[in-house]
Amino acid sequence: MPDHSDTSETPERQWMMAFPAIAFLFVVLCIVAFLHSPYFEIRQVRVSGANYLSEYEVLLIADIPEKANVFLIPTKRIEQRLAATPRIRKARVERVIPDTLQIRLEERTTAVYMPYGGYFIDIDEFGSAIAVSEAVTDPDVPLLVGVVPTYVAVGERVKPEAPVVCGAAVGAALVRQRIPNLSEVDVSSPQDVVIRTSDGIRVLAGGSEDIEERVRLLDSILASVRERGVPVDYIDVRVEAKPVTRTMR
Repeated sequence: MPDHSDTSETPERQWMMAFPAIAFLFVVLCIVAFLHSPYFEIRQVRVSGANYLSEYEVLLIADIPEKANVFLIPTKRIEQRLAATPRIRKARVERVIPDTLQIRLEERTTAVYMPYGGYFIDIDEFGSAIAVSEAVTDPDVPLLVGVVPTYVAVGERVKPEAPVVCGAAVGAALVRQRIPNLSEVDVSSPQDVVIRTSDGIRVLAGGSEDIEERVRLLDSILASVRERGVPVDYIDVRVEAKPVTRTMR
């Protein structure tokens, strides 16, 4: 008698069972080929937040390969390279489909310049060296004087730390307040910092503690005396409630 229990599959049935897997593989291959097509090659890199670094310098640090695919570009690795630069506090790299990268930066601001070996060290608000300049590029950022650096390395705190950190804190407050025509922050005595302006006014500022309030007070006093054209010898804001302005005789 014939055996009706034979379960062998016909070629047609085997093909029908294999077809979904083949179709799925075909679709995947098409998607992969499309994503790797020249349509998604990076043709533009936009940079925002760069005030100190030039776009060329940012791109040099980012080191984006030519004809890189926007989906395959290692954005996290690029962010790490950028953030390893002392001038850059934070970096974010975003894909903009189909062919653009957006680099967003947050830079460290120069609080003071410090003369050193014929150059000027850009120092941030925490007393760290973040760049080296051949000349002062911002006339409204003061020089740090009254301290001789014993150790300078870009990306690290300048030593001696105490007076440098004090001067950097004062300089950062002045820069944030955008007080123009600043000349020097003298930390010869860190508890009695002296600020000098380019128009010859001395400011007795005290220490770096609570300096923000005293700098705001100084800004209004300087604006007033400059507007009136009064020749001033010094301004004393060490006691915020009782500022003193001494005019020249």
